[in-house]
Formats: sequence, structure tokens, C-alpha cells
Amino acid sequence: MSKMLIPLGEGEMQATNGRLIFVAKTLAVKGHTIDIITYSKSVFNFASDVLKEVKSTRVIHVSNQPLNYHHIPSLVNTFIKLTYDMYLPQTDLKLYKVTAFDDFRGHIASFTYPEVDLSAYNMVLLPIPSIEIPPLNDSDIFYSTVCFYAKDNKIPIIGLQVFPVIQTPPIFLTVIDYLIIKEEYEKEFLKEYGFDLDKAFVLNYDMETYFVNTVEDKYLDFLLDPIVEVPKEELAILVINHPRLRFCVKDILEVIGPMNIPKTLFFLKRKFVIRELSEEEIINDLFIDDIKKVKGRSFVMESDAKGNLLMISDIIISPSYLSTLGFAADYNKLCIVYNPLNDKGIFEKNVTFISSKEALRKMVMLGYEKKKLLVCLSDIITSVARRHS
Repeated sequence: MSKMLIPLGEGEMQATNGRLIFVAKTLAVKGHTIDIITYSKSVFNFASDVLKEVKSTRVIHVSNQPLNYHHIPSLVNTFIKLTYDMYLPQTDLKLYKVTAFDDFRGHIASFTYPEVDLSAYNMVLLPIPSIEIPPLNDSDIFYSTVCFYAKDNKIPIIGLQVFPVIQTPPIFLTVIDYLIIKEEYEKEFLKEYGFDLDKAFVLNYDMETYFVNTVEDKYLDFLLDPIVEVPKEELAILVINHPRLRFCVKDILEVIGPMNIPKTLFFLKRKFVIRELSEEEIINDLFIDDIKKVKGRSFVMESDAKGNLLMISDIIISPSYLSTLGFAADYNKLCIVYNPLNDKGIFEKNVTFISSKEALRKMVMLGYEKKKLLVCLSDIITSVARRHS
């Protein structure tokens, strides 16, 4: 596994409302060792709090240090010497006279950051700032310092696209060795700058793309604190109970249970009572044996957990159509209505209606095969490490 350094500035953290920290968490869970380094005390405190119980992570704070008083005049003198014989076009006014003490001198920072020892790292994962809102001096110099020492130590730099790819400062495309983007079409932009597309990776694992997304979603926020941790290698299936269509629920469990794939089954209660029988009693009498026989993990969940479960599940199966299915389909979930008595065609966009157990089995397997093709951050890191091994 790789040991990685992630430099973090305030701008990128604020743009994702702190979700960038979960990049470190998800990589650490996969066995990578992650150090976060920042110049910002607020970023340091927030990251330390989020990662306090995550093994193989560390948060480092670095402070800037003032430059020698003579350093700035020395740079100005060097600029004058290099431009002394240059004139503004079609004038006899020397260039240095209008630039040396204004634009040039005004853009020289009065501080720097100490040397960063990168000898222990395999790679640097660098969140890329936006050209729309240029980073302030502290962030700019901080990122430049990390990139300089990474290049000096021949350590690959992986750019992490946070803002829209068209907001990428072109200079970063010459600094980074690899780039993580979120959409396939963004490669068209990279072509214009001659970036090697073989070194551009599309991150399409929804759970992780939210970590680097600047748009906040209260439902996707459940991914930051899932009720159950489901690794990418497992298929998460949510089966919704029904008060009357119990034979359909029985069929669903009989299909899913024996399937020899890594999976986690969630059985969602509906809070109903039938005469003197509670839902709990019906589940224990009719379904609990099938739930226990499921190959893989299985959980009986309260209905209050529905929002969290919808976000962490890959497939949602119900004996009847619910608005919950249409909602989940908008979040790229495979939504299925299984009912052998159903004679309807397509009733709702992106919701699949199935009337046979064999068709249900095939659809679940299709969902599993699609999930295996998704690319997560750990996949990308492993690919880069393999190229440099």
C-alpha cells in the first residue's frame, strides 16, 4: 500500500464544506497511509477532529517563516538587470521603470514555508485550486512549496479535480503527473492543453465523488456517516417490506440469499400492524430464517434509517412501487419492483418492473457487474503506484 501526502488549503476545504477530509479517511480504510499537511490552523483542527479515530492518518501543521529583509531587494535588482535593455514597444521607456517597483515588487511575498521532507512518501495527492478565485499568498506559496519538493524528490503528483475542470489553472497541468477528474467528457478540455489522457483517471464511484464535489446535498451527507460501512467490493441491497405482498418479499429473499457474491442485505421495516400482529412478529415468523441464510451480511433495519440506507445501497427492491424508488433512481440506484402479478410495463422512469425470480436474479447480477467496473480513489492510487514500482 502507498504512503501519501495530501496538502490542503482553506479555499478547497471551504468549497467542499470539509468533505475533502473524507478522501483521507476512505483511502486509510483501504490500507493506505495518509498524512495531511496544511498551513491553516482551522483546517488542521477540523481534520484532526474528523480523523481522530482513523488509523494510518496524521495531520501536520506548518507555519510560514519571514524571508530575509535583503531577499526582496535582491530579487528586484535581478529583475532590473534582466530587463534593463528592454523597452516598451514603440517607446523609449524602459520596461523595468514601470514594472520593477509596481507589478514585480508588489507580487513578491514576504514569507515562505520551510522545506518539506517528502522522502518517505510514494506520491502527493494535490487538490487543484480554481482559476476563478485565485488562491491567496499563503495557499499559493504552500502548494508551490509542496510541488517543488515533490518534483525535486521525483515523487509523482496526482491532481485532484475539485472545481470544474475548465477552472483548472493551466500551469497545474504542467506540474502534475496525473489527474483525477469526475466526468469522461472533461477529457476534451485536457486535450486542448496536450495533457496525456492516459494519465487522466475518471472517478465515478458516487460515494467518493461527493467528497470532492462543491455542491452540497443533505441526502448525500449520509455518506459521510453511514449507518453501516459497505466496502466498494460488496453489493449493498435494500429490500423494503410490505404488509400484504409477503409472498413477493419471500421470493426476493430466496433469490438474493444464495447468490454467491459479496453482499450486504438491508431489510427495511415499514412500521405497520396487522390486527394483533406487529411487523416485528411477522418478520420473525416468516422472514427471519431466510434473512439469516443470506450469504454475506444481513441487517433488519428500522424505517427511521431509510434516508441513510438509500444512499449507501446500490440496489433497492420493493414488492410495489413507492415514491422512494423514483427518488433513489435519481441518485443512480438500481431500483426494482418485483411482483409476479404485475402486468404493467414501464411505470416510472429508471425503475425496473420484474415479474420472475430468474429475471430478478439476472438484474441483481447485472448491478453487481456494473459496480465492479466503478473506479474509486484507491483503484487510481494503486494504478499509479504500479506504474512507478
